[in-house]
Amino acid sequence: MASFNSIIVENIIESLDVGLMVISHEGKIVFLNSAACSILDLDINKHIGFGWGELFITDASFNMEFNQVILDVITEQKAGLKHVVPFTNKYRECPKKLSITSSYLTENEDIVGLVFLFEDITEIYNAEERERKILSRNAELQKERIEGLDSLSQAVAHQVLNPTTVIGGMANLVARKLSQEDPLQRELKVISEEAMKLEGLVAAVKTYSNIPKPYPTEINTVMLFNEALKNANLILDRIGECIEMKLNCAVESIVVGEKLFEAAIVELLLNASNFTPEKITDVCIEITKIKQTIQIKIVDHGMGIEPHLMSHVLDPFFSTKAKGVGMGLSRVKKIVFEHQGMLNIESGGSGKGTTVTIELPCPDIDCCHPSNALLTKEIIE
Repeated sequence: MASFNSIIVENIIESLDVGLMVISHEGKIVFLNSAACSILDLDINKHIGFGWGELFITDASFNMEFNQVILDVITEQKAGLKHVVPFTNKYRECPKKLSITSSYLTENEDIVGLVFLFEDITEIYNAEERERKILSRNAELQKERIEGLDSLSQAVAHQVLNPTTVIGGMANLVARKLSQEDPLQRELKVISEEAMKLEGLVAAVKTYSNIPKPYPTEINTVMLFNEALKNANLILDRIGECIEMKLNCAVESIVVGEKLFEAAIVELLLNASNFTPEKITDVCIEITKIKQTIQIKIVDHGMGIEPHLMSHVLDPFFSTKAKGVGMGLSRVKKIVFEHQGMLNIESGGSGKGTTVTIELPCPDIDCCHPSNALLTKEIIE
């Protein structure tokens, strides 16, 4: 039975597409599977019994990172760590990216060897590298677009505001000099109202162009969103409406420009309210950490967005409201971009609500404490 079990184990090891190499405590290679031979360009019939240094350290500058990983495990007992390193075969051809994981081989609590697992992740690495380049290029284009819009906004605000103010002022002045029964009063009222709309548009453009650079600090996440909710409800209280927020937060703190990011959340909450027919708007917010990214999902159950409008919702001056300027979501987008983040908006269509997703980079701080997540949820609910 032992022999049969050995055959099973041997077949399983040989069928792995992950390379397996075992080095004895003397530094000699005592086992290689087929995948290891393929990945490392070795021959199982020739290289068993060789010292690993004889095979790999042929030149001090050749495969330095690869050799250093193995050397650290042997000499400094740095086993159990995962490394991604470049590797080139002995002919210095076919460069690869290898993932290396190591562990100790023990017998009666004594270390008798080292086990190394090698995985060729070249295709995955290259795909991720291409994706990083695409994202980087998209970020550059986004930056150029925002900078261009900033310049345009400043020019519009400067060139349009003065004549608009004059037009509105002159219309009001003429209206005051005419009798109330004069037929021109109606036309002058239209001119005055349209001038006021244009002044509102210019004010929105100035607000957009004057969005400052954030000065990020570590902020308690729950407090930030509660403050945003309070400020949004102060605005809505004037028209007899309010927002009820359910917050499910698994991230204790985030690093943002506090007032600037809070303003973006207020804008999103107000936007959810604007497109909800009821007086009370229910909003669900979920904040999680995924790898090195903080993800914020804001979900409402309002009117939703028609599919043919989805590609325009983040465009400046786009609005489906009769009195809308169309700069609110553009401001949010710029604020998120200034935090090196991404903004995405999804909707199932008319009457199916909207989901806004913000992704922010997570700096090297311990900002995610799962043990606090349930406590946070209980407090909010």
